[in-house]
Amino acid sequence: MNKDVLLALGAGSLAAVLVSWGIVSVLDQEVSYPLMIAVLALLLVSVVTREIMTFHHPLTPAGVVALTGLLLFVLRPLTVWANRVTSPGALADSRYFSSALVEAGSAALVQCLVFFCLFFIVYYAIALNQRATVIEAASISALTRRESRVVSTTALQYLTLVASGGAFAAILYLIVSSGGPSAYVAGLALRSDFLSGRSFFALTYVPVQIALVLNVLHRRKVGVRVWNWVNVVAVVSLLVCGISAGGRGPLVIGVVLPLVLLKQFGPKPLRLRTLTTIGVGMLVVALTYSIVVRTSSFDGGRSLAQFKVDPVGVMLTQLTSGSETRPFDSLVRLNEAATTDGFEFQGGATYAAAPAWFVPRALWEGKPNGGGNTWFTSTYVPRFYGTARIETSLSTVGEGYANFGYAGVAGAGIVLGAVASQLRPRRRQDETTAGGLLGTTLTVVLTPLLFSLIRGDLYQGGSLTIATVGLTMAGYYVVSSRKPATTHGTVERLVATSVLRA
Repeated sequence: MNKDVLLALGAGSLAAVLVSWGIVSVLDQEVSYPLMIAVLALLLVSVVTREIMTFHHPLTPAGVVALTGLLLFVLRPLTVWANRVTSPGALADSRYFSSALVEAGSAALVQCLVFFCLFFIVYYAIALNQRATVIEAASISALTRRESRVVSTTALQYLTLVASGGAFAAILYLIVSSGGPSAYVAGLALRSDFLSGRSFFALTYVPVQIALVLNVLHRRKVGVRVWNWVNVVAVVSLLVCGISAGGRGPLVIGVVLPLVLLKQFGPKPLRLRTLTTIGVGMLVVALTYSIVVRTSSFDGGRSLAQFKVDPVGVMLTQLTSGSETRPFDSLVRLNEAATTDGFEFQGGATYAAAPAWFVPRALWEGKPNGGGNTWFTSTYVPRFYGTARIETSLSTVGEGYANFGYAGVAGAGIVLGAVASQLRPRRRQDETTAGGLLGTTLTVVLTPLLFSLIRGDLYQGGSLTIATVGLTMAGYYVVSSRKPATTHGTVERLVATSVLRA
């Protein structure tokens, strides 16, 4: 059967799920918690399978989103159901998963289903539309702009070195200003308060990541040795900064996944078995890091002592019980609060705070502390938020619902699906054009950020994504220059050749 037909059937099935849910809601029927988990799992596993069959790996935008959904909104709800305990904050905020909270959890799963259904419908609809467009017209356009810009190899080397040196300097400044290495490591567990006013210095791995990806792709394109000493320095800098940033996110999303995607876009991509091994290794490192550095600081070292006794069991529990994997618990708490008389939708207020992220607090004393995550944690998990202003994640689904109800959830799925579709990899990456180099770089650096976008709020994940796009485009145009336009006769010959090929 034609793949386009299969996609159309899939979209129709998803639409049927949405319609069925709507009928159930209108009739005010109770939604089954286990059934919603099963339906959501079926949807997400189907997407992962489809991406593997098409691209031979799941690290595409759709695949990353589906894997994120499986971790946060399938495995975590199953853990809550099995343990009968939910906590959007720390262990001290734990509550028994009562029948009232089960009902709130069912509503949260419905919201997740709406979000993911609309995300994938929009994502694949745009993909189908792009296939249906006159492909040769795009090919002609690519040919005519093949030499529109040329990248300077020397300038790109300098850019990579400057980014690496700046990142090292920023980390050194944070360590010295905190009172030394031991004080810095101890402060990582409370980095929301520890890096207050200096959080931008912890993000210096982003320019290194962008410069490294541009350099690797460009050197691969011109046919010179890719891993020269400049790129080796950049990898070391990226690794040090990713570890020193104080979280699993920078290490996994900022270091490991971009490097893996670079490999996948190269001449010898990794096999699925190798990718699986790397994925398991990342989980072990990330979970161990969380237990040893962060969680043990909150519970007086109990988790570290338990980890030494039973490392496998503790890591399996931590997989879905860590603070970074509990946005579903936040959704449960939010839906519980939504049934009270005092609940008010935010009407876009948490989104409006997002631009403040770009202004250093030193320049704006009254800068908001955050967006959706800050509003939710300070309002509904105040003990966890505390004086240190430690946030818990509300998720894109939760922030959409908190602002505009189900319309906000649907809108978030539609917008994110449209954005992610622009990062969709083709079976043959066109890195021979200027647009191909820039586009592939954006795909590599932005695809991992989809996890942060879904897990977090617009203030953090969305702002970082926008900043990454801006830095990538700025870096590209700094190291490239415009070449004289192709002569009219040459353009005609290129067009004629392209048409003959059709």
